[in-house]
Amino acid sequence: MRFAPLAALVAISGLATCALDVAAAAEPVPESLAPPAGLKRVLEASAVGVQIYRCKSPENAKDASAGAWILEGPRATLTDQRGEAVARHYAGPTWEAPDGSKITGKVSARADAPEKGAVAWLLLTAQSAGTSGRFDQVRAVQRLYTSGGAAPAAACPHIGESLEVPYRAMYVFWATQ
Repeated sequence: MRFAPLAALVAISGLATCALDVAAAAEPVPESLAPPAGLKRVLEASAVGVQIYRCKSPENAKDASAGAWILEGPRATLTDQRGEAVARHYAGPTWEAPDGSKITGKVSARADAPEKGAVAWLLLTAQSAGTSGRFDQVRAVQRLYTSGGAAPAAACPHIGESLEVPYRAMYVFWATQ
């Protein structure tokens, strides 16, 4: 009986990955999110994690007690099609492979997610920030087929408070070789 919750979690995780795959087949990627010419798709990974927000005073707020949710960064695990962990994703934004190679990204294009409450789809330029390995030749990353992760629309109640919003996404990594 002790294994029932774990089995249910594994089943749900597998269903979520299947759902991302189905979504990928249904929604076309906007041309504005196409990677630069000459790059080759080297990895497609499903992410499960959270987007972390902090309640801060807006810079030009008249009422200092009213706060807004400001993104601090993600925390997610990326898995390949076999379900094996292939990267950690965290603030920067940074993706780090188990071999120690990592990249940082900068948003170069964005598109609203088709799903309400989902974080935007992105194209990011990437540069190596770690040792040689899986990610050292990656030059672009797409975040697609997102579910969840958007900050609440309402003002936040307490300056300094943090909030973790669950999200899922598909990340596609593009490299020079």
